[in-house]
Amino acid sequence: MNGIARLIVRILAISCLGAGANLTTAAADSPTASTTSAELHWVSDGFNNRDLTLSPAGDELFTTLMSPKNVGAAILYARKTADGWTPLEVAPFSGVWTDIEPMFAPDGQRLFFVSQRPKPDRPGSDWDIWFVERTEHGWSEPINPGAPVNTDGNEFYPSVTADGTLYFTADRQEYGASEDILRSRWTRDGYLKVERVPGEANTSTFEFNSFIAADESYLIFGSQRREGEMGGGDLYISYRRQDGSFGPGQLLPAPVNSTRLDYCPFVHTNEQGESRLYFTSERLISHDRASLTVTEIRSRFTGPGNGMGDIYSISTDILPKVP
Repeated sequence: MNGIARLIVRILAISCLGAGANLTTAAADSPTASTTSAELHWVSDGFNNRDLTLSPAGDELFTTLMSPKNVGAAILYARKTADGWTPLEVAPFSGVWTDIEPMFAPDGQRLFFVSQRPKPDRPGSDWDIWFVERTEHGWSEPINPGAPVNTDGNEFYPSVTADGTLYFTADRQEYGASEDILRSRWTRDGYLKVERVPGEANTSTFEFNSFIAADESYLIFGSQRREGEMGGGDLYISYRRQDGSFGPGQLLPAPVNSTRLDYCPFVHTNEQGESRLYFTSERLISHDRASLTVTEIRSRFTGPGNGMGDIYSISTDILPKVP
């Protein structure tokens, strides 16, 4: 077991002690901070919970657990049974290398993620997009799609449409110095040439963590340094126009965005047709000023709302409409 795997096992052992922790709806920098789905409150445990994806049926969950200083990460998973959710475990394809950003394809047959693991033909150091395929025995070995999706640079946050088009973010020189939202169409022969997403979703500043709707009707993504931002990095939505281009990003309102970093969006629709936006936030939970014991102080410092990543969710009814 290497250092990252030992770290994750140790974190899991510690987190079990606080499995009953839940997120409060009161945050220091948001008047009505959104709450996690009551069923999934246990995902945010005070550690650096980076992202989350659910299977189309809602019975499988993958999430990234990252070290406090972002020096290691592993993808964890749980399954929903008749008795509830199973305890989180390290995903069968993770725990050795640094892996982040799991994302289900709309049909649930592929799970994409990002990793610094070695590539098929050379050692790994940059971030690449990988995926595993569902088989009758579980998940396949990780597959690197190679060029043109992956390069010697970094590729992040894969998200897939129903027709297999892969959206992701990268800072490619031909498009400027900042990170942009890119895409590659899927064919039976593989992925086609990568293109910068047309329209006004991309700007001269940073766009990151882009989630594409299965029908390609909208993008939700993170961005920094935009006029009117709440601070720290906010989430925006951009709707696709009839000509195929995407309109300008509309800032998501509070309580989604806060003065801290808000990122890693994901939308899930259940069997009843109800959709929820899941996202990660480093917002702080406010507390009444009071004299506390050492145990109480440690509980606050190691619980959700301590400034590390927590997973939140809210109904998509809050999203701005098509302009």
